[in-house]
Amino acid sequence: MAPPAVTLRPMTPADADAVAALHAASWRSAYRGVFTDHYLDHEADAERRQAWRARLQAGATSPDWGLIAADAAGHLLGFAYVMPDRDPAWGDYIDNLHVAPELRGGGIGRRLMRGVAAQLQRDGSTRPLYLWVLDVNTAARGFYEGLGAEVTDRQLSEPLAGQQHPVWRCVWRRPTALLGDA
Repeated sequence: MAPPAVTLRPMTPADADAVAALHAASWRSAYRGVFTDHYLDHEADAERRQAWRARLQAGATSPDWGLIAADAAGHLLGFAYVMPDRDPAWGDYIDNLHVAPELRGGGIGRRLMRGVAAQLQRDGSTRPLYLWVLDVNTAARGFYEGLGAEVTDRQLSEPLAGQQHPVWRCVWRRPTALLGDA
């Protein structure tokens, strides 16, 4: 089966519920056994919906922004959410990047990362780009390393699903390198 055609567009408040549903589905796929089954099966959808509605409604007064990866019919395939200039030393922060579980490995995450780097470049950013990845998510860490990320310090996360988890910082000191082999 051929990979779906993918377009990138800005995230809007109207996307909140679809983004929340994909986010919860991604967590169920990647973090079963890490987050509690009760949280994943009974709380994640509502909690993510509340979080994304609030976040995207606040977007008008915030420098944060998101990208949606969609197919030709407009169906959500993945998303990235960015907090520019989040940290004086580490730069621009990708707070979330998720791809529909059944589409992982098909290039959508790579397209989102390139889209993020391109938008930051258009916005004039020369800062590094970073994100946090859960220690147990070795597939994601490998994906980011394959895109040139340097895996640096290990810390405990902010509470996720009611608990802190070990996470690794992945950083691109020159994010424009993500645009190199487009």
